[in-house]
Amino acid sequence: MMWKLPSRVISNSIKPTFLSNGVWKSFHSYSFPLLNDTSIFGDLTKAPQNSTPQVQENSSVSQENETSPASTLPKDDEELKKYHLEAAERDQIAIEKFVTPLKRKLFDLNVATNGFYKNNQVVKDPETNKVYKLSLSNREIEILEPSIYLQSLRIKSSVKKATVVNRFVRGYNVKTAITQLHFNQKKMATELEKLLKEGLELARSKGYDDNKLYIQEVWSGSDGDTMRRPDVKGRGRVGVLHHRHIHVKAILKTEQTLNRLKWEKEQKELNSKPKMILNNEPLNFRVKSFYKW
Repeated sequence: MMWKLPSRVISNSIKPTFLSNGVWKSFHSYSFPLLNDTSIFGDLTKAPQNSTPQVQENSSVSQENETSPASTLPKDDEELKKYHLEAAERDQIAIEKFVTPLKRKLFDLNVATNGFYKNNQVVKDPETNKVYKLSLSNREIEILEPSIYLQSLRIKSSVKKATVVNRFVRGYNVKTAITQLHFNQKKMATELEKLLKEGLELARSKGYDDNKLYIQEVWSGSDGDTMRRPDVKGRGRVGVLHHRHIHVKAILKTEQTLNRLKWEKEQKELNSKPKMILNNEPLNFRVKSFYKW
């Protein structure tokens, strides 16, 4: 690209190159170093006085950042671990939200005395020497008794297929259920076996006896996001193929729950009325003092 010669006077520090027709093509580089090293315009501008210290401060800050804890990995950051731990504890469903500390204390005393919880029993607090009659609802008992909650990941199957396997092992001992599922040919049997093995490892970590664990509840549900694609048929017809995904959840209980249920069943039979063959209801017709032959 060609430029015309400007009318202003050009400084001696710049040497233009002229052509024969009176126009110049480009500029050469400076013939001498800049008077002010901190400015790209030489003596035309002046750099601030504190420019050099700022550069030194920035370099020192960069060196500090290289060795600061922020440059460490997330797995080695103790503050980050503490933050996520506090967030998890805050979002976790705690027992204190549903049961008072006094009820929990009396529940532990009842279990220590009887080996399992007996409802509507008198308990004495050794610290205050007060006597209480503890009566808890089924929901409160379920929360206070030792339990293990399990949830699987996203599984490629349907609820109908999973329910067949869930009914097969519901109420079984955990180890017995794992043995039965190991020799079952269904795909969901393998997935449920993996879930129960995770429950055994979790029980050992919590100090529970894994030989006396049993499956109280096990169920499955849709995991959403069902993918659909066309199923092309003959004569211009088209169907829909559904690729369903589910999840499986289970609740494992200890021997303490079994003993409590057995005791409650015995108490119910003892308190029940004697069975009568005839209905214990008033007669709905008039009774006469003689037979009508």
